[in-house]
Amino acid sequence: MADLPIMTSRTVDGAFLGKMSYSSLADWEKRNQSMRLLVLSSEFPPGPGGIGTHAHQVSHNLVRAGWQVTAISPQDHASEEQIRDFNESQPFPIVRLPSQRGALVVAALRWRILIRCIRMRKPDILLGTGERSAWLAAAASRLYKLPWVAVGHGTEFGVSNVWASRATRWSFECASAVVCVSQYTRRLMVESGINPRRELVIPNGGDDVRFRVLPAGEIKSFRQSLGKDADHLLLTVGNVTERKGQEVVIRALPHILKVARKTHYLMAGLPTLKHELTELACELGVAEHVHFLGRVDADSLVKYLNCCDVFVMTSRLTKDGDCEGFGIAVVEAALCGKPAVVSANSGLAEAIIDGSTGIAVPEGDEVATANALLSLLKDPQLRHTMGKAALDLAQREQSWRTRSGEYDKLLGGLLDGFHRRSLKGAS
Repeated sequence: MADLPIMTSRTVDGAFLGKMSYSSLADWEKRNQSMRLLVLSSEFPPGPGGIGTHAHQVSHNLVRAGWQVTAISPQDHASEEQIRDFNESQPFPIVRLPSQRGALVVAALRWRILIRCIRMRKPDILLGTGERSAWLAAAASRLYKLPWVAVGHGTEFGVSNVWASRATRWSFECASAVVCVSQYTRRLMVESGINPRRELVIPNGGDDVRFRVLPAGEIKSFRQSLGKDADHLLLTVGNVTERKGQEVVIRALPHILKVARKTHYLMAGLPTLKHELTELACELGVAEHVHFLGRVDADSLVKYLNCCDVFVMTSRLTKDGDCEGFGIAVVEAALCGKPAVVSANSGLAEAIIDGSTGIAVPEGDEVATANALLSLLKDPQLRHTMGKAALDLAQREQSWRTRSGEYDKLLGGLLDGFHRRSLKGAS
């Protein structure tokens, strides 16, 4: 077959997916037939979690890029009906891993399911995201001689358990490439002593189809339906935990309420520390201004993001090494036109441009947090300008479609290189 002109684009499911440079139709067909990707994740929707959101969005967008994706992961914190409906709506199969019983039993069952999945799906390359999933991917890649990519989110590099730390170091150093979701996460990896063969940073993104600016009338109506006598609404999205740092915002409220008396703080997410934070709010005299929304459905979350005035996420690094590797929720808020106040010296700070799309404050500093929030609450024009800049940045650079294109390039390059080495070895 004669060589064909360079293909300048490809369309899968109607989506433009970037430039290609295959010199012949045979080359393109060969790659398309061997683009089988197995994504191993420690969590997966419909339950909450940033690692699960990352795994789902990368999988979904790589399917649009022509990859044959299979996802394998536990699916927790959701009902059986929710999981079934979600899985049936996806354009790729999801193999659900067990998450109950004893640790050794679960590990054995997961390994057995993974091996069976590899034999049936015959993947060409693996992607492991989340600590234990990276361990499984590393072991499977050794057994089946497959290239694989490890994704570092941050928390896996700060574990104090010696055995787990060694397992993570071994798995990440034997990966074909390591992706860190922020420069902050990369720094944690380097400080933990891990020296990967190849490393790069691909930040997390946001779903620019689901998260969007709603019509003004719809926002006004939803805000009125909340039934709160509020001039200003602050919003945090995420599990109510020590790491997410909702406590810092509650401690900042007495300072805020001296100036902006009708300010209310909403927290969307699993109310894990509701009792403790309710007690704190009562002690500070701000309980009437603190609201635990619990988990909210997808449509309501978009509405809450649109009706808040400022998004705030004051996550912290905990003693056990848990941290905020990036901050997907910050990008989701930006796609709804909202500026954010976030913790500096964390992955959150890389989701904003400080002073332009949001404000970074010292970790755990309630006074600095209050001052940053008040600077936006007292100045509607500044709030609008920052919100517009946040929206522009998110749409231009921070969508999952853009980020997944970088995964497509990385995985495709690794796979092509692996095939070339295999052919060279065979000859």
